[in-house]
Amino acid sequence: MMSVKELPVANLRQEKTWVPCIGDFGILKEFFARKRRPIWQAVQLFEAFLRGFGQIVFANNPLSGLLIIVTLGVVSPGTLALSAATAGLGLVLSVLIREPDDIVDNGLSVYNPLLVGAMSYSLIPEIYGGFDSFSLLLVLLATIISVYLSRSLRSDKFSCTTWPFNLAEFALIFALSTQNGMDMVATSAEPMFAMHNATSETTTTTTTTTTTTNGAGFYEQNTTNVYIDWGKVVRGSVVSASQLFAVDNVMVGSIMYLASLIYSPTTAAFSFFGAFCGTFAGLELGADRHTAYSGLWGYNSFLTGAALGGNLLVLNGQTAAAAIMAIIYTPLLQYALHSVFGKLPVLTLPFVIAASLFLKLSDGKEDPTFPWPVSITFPEKERHRYLARRATFREEREDAVEEINLVSSDEMGPISSNN
Repeated sequence: MMSVKELPVANLRQEKTWVPCIGDFGILKEFFARKRRPIWQAVQLFEAFLRGFGQIVFANNPLSGLLIIVTLGVVSPGTLALSAATAGLGLVLSVLIREPDDIVDNGLSVYNPLLVGAMSYSLIPEIYGGFDSFSLLLVLLATIISVYLSRSLRSDKFSCTTWPFNLAEFALIFALSTQNGMDMVATSAEPMFAMHNATSETTTTTTTTTTTTNGAGFYEQNTTNVYIDWGKVVRGSVVSASQLFAVDNVMVGSIMYLASLIYSPTTAAFSFFGAFCGTFAGLELGADRHTAYSGLWGYNSFLTGAALGGNLLVLNGQTAAAAIMAIIYTPLLQYALHSVFGKLPVLTLPFVIAASLFLKLSDGKEDPTFPWPVSITFPEKERHRYLARRATFREEREDAVEEINLVSSDEMGPISSNN
């Protein structure tokens, strides 16, 4: 029998009709749940593969993943090839080690291995010099390690997000860089996220630079870019999404925002706000203008906004404020990490540190102030359920107060008059 607390949620599910192909494409999940033949299980694995590409922008929707794959194949087929290979390997391995069905089916076992492939495609030529059997072996090992780390780090009280990717990729970076010496890493860090094909977009400007020294060391100041070019700030916010694949391309970034919008307008809005804040903060902190306008200061804040803006925390007033503060904190972390790492890439460390710290605000799914999602769906649906639960709690509390008052009045009985 359904409990009183569950009734409003069930009623809301009946009353609220979601467009079938948006959100997490629930109608497709229901379809696969009714299929038992092996051929359908293979198709479902392919659907999980597509969802994994969407999960790069926290979009748990196969259409989102398909859009990203097609666009990436047109703009940077090499990036797609290696990332698809590592994503496929990660998916197969997650099945072999018997990851929970909801983790596999929603593409959550795919996106960390996928990131290993995408970033390795850009990093290895810069820090090692090219692909050979040794570098490919390390990519293979990093992919496998990221799958195991995803399982080991995940818990009911901790969302590992991209920690496995960062830990595996940094091991790969240092292992390869030592083959050519650390100087190779230092000299190659500046262009390591730039595209090296005919489809990449470049901007040529004539600038005058002056070298200034402070307590931290030497840095360059661009004396010609006194004023912020807001058009380029918007461009940087757009390509912040494409930089998740180490690609500086407006078309890829725009399609990735579209993929996010198909999944959740809330996620898309918080993502763009995060990317915009990160790009602007990078400029204000004195970052190189080219790196800021290329999205390198926005992609971590993009991820922070996407993660905390309704996906890992149910959206309410408190969680929205926390998400905004985390977005602001992320570029500050990135600036600090750049100071520590020198010219080594920070990958998505600013995002995972900020997200992990702010997720500790919550005590879990039952936290009344910073609640976690009850299930893997999409932000709008989780907020709808959250409001239903809160309304139910208020009703139950009011009923309890009325019952207590009624019992108290019965115990007191009628008051007799002596007159």
